[in-house]
Amino acid sequence: MTSMSERPTEITARDLQGAQIGDGGHQTNTWHNTWITTVPAVQWPMQVGRPPTRPAAFQQRRAMAARISRILDDGCATVLTQVVATGGGGVGKTQLAADTFLRARDEGLQLLLWVNAMSRESIVSTFAQARIETNPGALHAQSADVLCDRFLDWLSTTRTTWLIVLDDVSDPGDLAGLWPEGPAGRVLVTTRRRDCAPAGARQVTVDVFTPEEAHDYLVHRLGTPGAQETHPQVLDEAAALAEDLGRLPVALAQAAGVVRNQGITCAQYRRSFARRSQRLEHLFPTDASADGYTHTVATTWSLAVDRADQLPPVGLARPALYVAAVLDPNGAPDSIWSAGPVRRFLAAATAPARSDVTSAEARAALRNLHRLSLLTHDPAGGSVAIRTHALVQRAVLDPLPPEIHDDAVRAAADALTADWPAIEDDPEHSRVLRHNVAALAAHEGPALWHARLHQVLFKSAGSMAELGLIDGAVANWESLTAMATRRLGPDHPDTLAARYGMAYWLGSAGRVAEALQAMSALLEDRGRLLGQEHPETLNSRHNLCDWRGAVGDAAAAATALEDLLRDRLRLLGPDHPHTLMTRHSLARWQGVAGDPEGAVREFEHLLADRTRVLGPDHPDTLASRHALACFRGAAGDCRNAVAELGALLDDKRRLLGTDHPSTLTTRHDLACWQGAGGDVPTAVAAMTALLEDRRRVLGADHPRTLTTRQDLADWTGESGDAEGAAQAFRALLDDRLRVLGGGHPDVSHTLRGLAFWLTEAGHTEEAAVALLEWRQATARNGRTVPTAGDPPGPDGWREGRAHRWLTRWSSRALQ
Repeated sequence: MTSMSERPTEITARDLQGAQIGDGGHQTNTWHNTWITTVPAVQWPMQVGRPPTRPAAFQQRRAMAARISRILDDGCATVLTQVVATGGGGVGKTQLAADTFLRARDEGLQLLLWVNAMSRESIVSTFAQARIETNPGALHAQSADVLCDRFLDWLSTTRTTWLIVLDDVSDPGDLAGLWPEGPAGRVLVTTRRRDCAPAGARQVTVDVFTPEEAHDYLVHRLGTPGAQETHPQVLDEAAALAEDLGRLPVALAQAAGVVRNQGITCAQYRRSFARRSQRLEHLFPTDASADGYTHTVATTWSLAVDRADQLPPVGLARPALYVAAVLDPNGAPDSIWSAGPVRRFLAAATAPARSDVTSAEARAALRNLHRLSLLTHDPAGGSVAIRTHALVQRAVLDPLPPEIHDDAVRAAADALTADWPAIEDDPEHSRVLRHNVAALAAHEGPALWHARLHQVLFKSAGSMAELGLIDGAVANWESLTAMATRRLGPDHPDTLAARYGMAYWLGSAGRVAEALQAMSALLEDRGRLLGQEHPETLNSRHNLCDWRGAVGDAAAAATALEDLLRDRLRLLGPDHPHTLMTRHSLARWQGVAGDPEGAVREFEHLLADRTRVLGPDHPDTLASRHALACFRGAAGDCRNAVAELGALLDDKRRLLGTDHPSTLTTRHDLACWQGAGGDVPTAVAAMTALLEDRRRVLGADHPRTLTTRQDLADWTGESGDAEGAAQAFRALLDDRLRVLGGGHPDVSHTLRGLAFWLTEAGHTEEAAVALLEWRQATARNGRTVPTAGDPPGPDGWREGRAHRWLTRWSSRALQ
């Protein structure tokens, strides 16, 4: 496969589903894409990712840059050459890489990719995004891992010229299986690790500035005609100052900022540096830092922040830097600094304390830090607008009193919580937020777990689930549960809350037996610790009932909910929201168990009560309207089901917005009942449009996106395209097995649909295999197979559609 610019007539089918027919001597390859869409042309050249902005008075390191260029160009465009730039902190590796990146752009390379490579997740997600950008058709139902693999495959064969910069690799293991290779490519890696390069890579050790480079830097920064407020003799003892600072680029940048801002000479700065260095000696002994630069940076930082603190608004720069120092050095959103928690921290940490700090003042403090080279603020940087060098962070935090350090961590955590989007429709922004939470959690001290776990930890644990990354969500909740148990003890309420999250997502991941076991154990512990009638114990009973229904035992769920409803009526009264919630679940599972008419009656009463108690626009009232409409359809009244869901959709768009997950769910169910009522073309059209929106908002691998794919495939078959339906079910089965695992109930639903449409398309032998796999999966996982209106085997697929779909809807409603 080559670039579109080189062969404009080429058609790539890598992301379509195909079938090969023939005996090897003569064969026909046919390709099928169930949802025909217009794939936009790729516009070359292309850039993915953003290098850091070029600093003031960027110093050209011509000898080093020339050496990197020679190694990168070695072998022309036929052999991949990798360059690994190693060196200690603050020596300018990233800026050298960024300079190479920008020069490659000027030279016309077709693809430029900048990767913040501090974690494997970041590398994989950036490669996945590059796959989408370079091949828009790759959006179809692929996980980040699959997109990443296909991007690496493409690199290995394409003639499109490319450069990939992997910046700040901290663990060589993060790159296992992810090294880019290809005849038209170049790779540049920055790292402090000397064991990071694979066999055959060339290493370039980046050291501090040479004496000439250091002097040139100071001349350019301080002695050019454009320099403002500089002393006539500003460069006095400049060479000596460079030696005092070890010719360390990050230290020289901070020193030059102070010299220029204060209108002093390099000689005067040297004397200030010597005095401050002696005062800080006891905080930074000579053996305190492995890279040997911490003491130097601590001194230049101290002088620079003193000056920044004198700029208006006076006194805010130092506490603002405290916040930057506890966040991810590779980037944080600048919206954090205008958030109330950070502004309150700035006001309290200022000497003397202030009553208030405005958003404009907080931003001015941020700009002052940028002006003095203490951090980098790129207003166009989006989620990574604020970058703070890790060496500067360490110099800031090492002497900081623990109570101020903890206050800064809490303020940043509070601000991240406030910044967390209600709908996580931007995977890159969510990834940055999670990385910043991880940076906060890595700090010593009880800031995030004193007395209670901080809410941001729960936000981060749930983030991957919101994006449909279920396995990652389970791992996050397991980690949070372990942390809560270790920090707070096994019986703490937050530990129990973390255990609930872990159990819930175990079930969502298809590990149903583990989920039910974990829920049962949680219920027992809450009953022991809180009492059988405590609200949390009752909530656990409710959740356990719902999961029993979700795995197929709707009758047992309904029976248990009847007992729970009696207790809630006695303890809470008929109008308590939790009582109403239990009535909702009871009606739902009674309907799924075979009494949709009874469910309609119960939901009509519940809707009236919720409207009276909660109001017509409350989310619980909307949920009752949704359930009522769906059970009307299940009871045979598709016309009114469609009418009620259409009215509900209008209200959700008004109240929640067009992209809210709940709005998308109503669109899905409306399309299903339109099809069930006989309007199959409308169902197919509506489901096709919804699929694109769910991919955009939730992601290709989100369970609800996969559910839309299944129902679209089903209605495609009902429109007369049995072969297309069978092909779509084959592709969906592969993706559900990859995303959810073989034990997930949704995989069983897909196997049933595959068996039916294979039979309709005439593939009877393959259909028999799919049906056998469905029976084995159901028996292996110990689930009760729903039978009401849904006899086993492909023959019952059409007759049981309403019940089967309603069962899936009821399970999905748990989320």
